[in-house]
Amino acid sequence: MSGTTTSSGTPISSLPQASAVSSTDTLVGVVTSAGTTQAEQIPVSVLAEGISETIGLSDAVTAAQAAAETATTQAEQATENAANGVNAARGKANGVAALDGSGNLALTDGTALQSALTVVPATQTQTATLKPILALDESAKIRTSSGDIALSDMATAMQDDDYLTVLGGAVVARPRTTGAVPSDFTVNGNVYVAPAAYISNLSSLPAGLSVDADTGIVLTDGSIFFPNTINNIGVLCAVSE
Repeated sequence: MSGTTTSSGTPISSLPQASAVSSTDTLVGVVTSAGTTQAEQIPVSVLAEGISETIGLSDAVTAAQAAAETATTQAEQATENAANGVNAARGKANGVAALDGSGNLALTDGTALQSALTVVPATQTQTATLKPILALDESAKIRTSSGDIALSDMATAMQDDDYLTVLGGAVVARPRTTGAVPSDFTVNGNVYVAPAAYISNLSSLPAGLSVDADTGIVLTDGSIFFPNTINNIGVLCAVSE
């Protein structure tokens, strides 16, 4: 190329070199097209487009863009499917747990989630307990010391001779063996005290009771239940219903 010159006789190698070009710039070259060879002005944009088509760059870019769009669509669909799967399993058997805004366990009613169960926090004097939020139907059962009782049978159980209500409104199985506190016992505070006759054995104590010889305090072994009393660590104490 060093011997090639321009029409003015200037060697091409002596011409200044461009440091940058734009799409509107024009190059001069020899082009053979349809069997004819001639010098032509070639815009940089035309040259770039020709090179791109020759190496398949445009098709590659188009394919890459399409693949990226497809991957994005598939990722979005996969995320939606996963979310739908979790939502479909929330609150259902063998599914995933669901909590409402207050932290209550929520279960599905077939259409929407319903708050079903909450935990009453423990205090210094009481352990944590479970509290149903939904209304219980008659098939629900309450566990007692004598077995489970269906809600539909609770009214009968409340009146049954096998149950009675004690302090705090709790329902417990009625003791099989009950006794009566002698009428001559006195109460100091709420502690039963027996007269001296019971200490000297002049009077007979009911079964299950004994008397502390020094204080006259009535003791119970818990084998006999005395209505309106409690067994306070072996001491018979009076209560009111």
